[in-house]
Amino acid sequence: MKKICLMLALSAIAFSAPAQLYFRAGIGYAMPQAGQSMYDTPIPYNGFPTGYNGTRNNPSSQSFAYSIKSASFSAGVPATIGLGYMVSDHVGIQLDASIGLSNKKYTFVDNNVNLGTAASPVPGTISTTQTANHPVLLIPALVIQSGGEKLKVYGRIGAVLPLNTKVTQEMVLSNLPGAGAVIVDDFTWQIKSSFSVGFTAAAGVKYQLNDKMSIWGEFSFLSMTQNTKEQNLQTWTEDGQSVSLSAYPYPTHIKFSKTAIVDTTFETFPTYGQPFSNVGFNVGISFNISEKKARGNKHFTSDEGEENKKPFKRR
Repeated sequence: MKKICLMLALSAIAFSAPAQLYFRAGIGYAMPQAGQSMYDTPIPYNGFPTGYNGTRNNPSSQSFAYSIKSASFSAGVPATIGLGYMVSDHVGIQLDASIGLSNKKYTFVDNNVNLGTAASPVPGTISTTQTANHPVLLIPALVIQSGGEKLKVYGRIGAVLPLNTKVTQEMVLSNLPGAGAVIVDDFTWQIKSSFSVGFTAAAGVKYQLNDKMSIWGEFSFLSMTQNTKEQNLQTWTEDGQSVSLSAYPYPTHIKFSKTAIVDTTFETFPTYGQPFSNVGFNVGISFNISEKKARGNKHFTSDEGEENKKPFKRR
């Protein structure tokens, strides 16, 4: 009997609470959340065997000088579109899609590296530029907001489901002047990652312009790392001329794994983490699509009240 009463009470609350369906859209700017770290080889930990952003000098004395900067493939200008459903004045659910419009490019320059062999060294430079190809992230979240006639404060917390986290890597190799004729080789690779769920949270304010429209602004935090899965060679040019990929002396398809066996075929390597964490600020607008008014108690107008007060007449 108690369970039945509790269910009836919860149903009454659900039916009496106003529910609202809304659409929202916005744009923002995201900054890298975490820097890169090193392990004791020393080689940049994120982006093995080279860093994402910075430089390394390789002098003949074998003392390596690094300048590593923070990086995140979700940094840049993202757009947000989404649908939300407030089941009450204070609690709701929301599904957003974050789409990278203009993502930051990261370049790591390896100076004075040997492009030849130990017996016949050829000093040169390797410049590696990487950027995400318009990453798409699906974000389901729980929303909690304050009361207020016009201004509301809200927070949301949820998961991040990566739909597209492909990264384009352009690697340019060129020998230094004085080491023979200068030859420039340009390789373009596409890197795919394994699926891995991230985490996000945000806090913001929403201002009601009218019954149908609101503007909002929020600070957001996203934490996500994607492990590399495979890397494929897309194009190869030498001194500006296209070269057939069949002439490439190494594998054009590389697999990454947590249990990799690395041998002379160079077809498998240990996986490494691609950074996608960021801290950002977003602004936008939301539109109320529908609103369900509270049910349960019937409200009478003053005229209806007066009408009900009339004495009953027997016919």
